[in-house]
Amino acid sequence: MTIEYTTYERPRRLASSIHMAAADIRGTLCFDPVPTGTRMSWSWEMRLRGLYKLLTPIIAGSGRRQEQANWAGLKQFLEGQASLVASPDAECDLRKLTR
Repeated sequence: MTIEYTTYERPRRLASSIHMAAADIRGTLCFDPVPTGTRMSWSWEMRLRGLYKLLTPIIAGSGRRQEQANWAGLKQFLEGQASLVASPDAECDLRKLTR
């Protein structure tokens, strides 16, 4: 697998291209300021090769669900960290998380 970062426009955009035997994937992450913080959006384009092409609808649906779960988990984690930092016992709480 080869990953190439094709665009880096800090702090707004990161794009990459992934090449592997079964597929090529191009994707972009965008970060936009909103009143409550930052809104992240993403877009991926996947081109399957060979017999994998026949599985496109199944792989695309599965990949979409996995991406949503990954980013939702990251959001939950980051928002949880923000509340820990804001609390007076943050140092103690952070030590508990890393054990």
